[in-house]
Amino acid sequence: MKIIKILLVVVLVVGIIGVIGFNKVHIEMDEADLPTNVYEEDADLMNIVNTRLMGLFILSVGNEYTVVEEVINLVILDTVRENVNLEYDPISDCDTDECNYILQNKNYYINYAWADLTEDNQLIVHISVGSDKFVHINTIIDFYMDIDINYLGYEISLTLDQLFVNEMGMSKDTLDKILSNFDKDNIEAKVTKGDLDLEEYKYTLSFSILP
Repeated sequence: MKIIKILLVVVLVVGIIGVIGFNKVHIEMDEADLPTNVYEEDADLMNIVNTRLMGLFILSVGNEYTVVEEVINLVILDTVRENVNLEYDPISDCDTDECNYILQNKNYYINYAWADLTEDNQLIVHISVGSDKFVHINTIIDFYMDIDINYLGYEISLTLDQLFVNEMGMSKDTLDKILSNFDKDNIEAKVTKGDLDLEEYKYTLSFSILP
């Protein structure tokens, strides 16, 4: 559960912002934005990741940034199901809290986490969070990541460029302060594929041609 604690602290920040500017941070999530193809996969998610990476680095498939988008969404979903909530499946007909929330308690909830591309081929990792404790508020935290594909090194890296709460910018210094309350090594270890570096705000995913 520690991988999710950082998001709970961000929710606290969002709550404070909500008091001073509710209309600026409140936004309801549209499920049509979710990567439905990823949620509909019934095979092992990491096997699919390896297949996509093989296509990218060995078979030289086109639409390389689209491949990166799909791979990151697969890793996000696998991390959630392996380390947070095995039952999470927000596009299914299931109506339980376990299906519809990554995490939910009496104070906060996290209901979606997904990634998509901008027109400039940056990757935005979105986290939809909220609270019903005092007043209903939901917002989306957007992490804009630069993508670097190293074909010779069989490696993809994502580096944080900008951070927003809905459309309000948040500085990296603020993120530093939030993360200083946590065991970064423990958080990094929970990601099921690739290496997360919370000092540099960088995520690296490597592919090996060896079994």
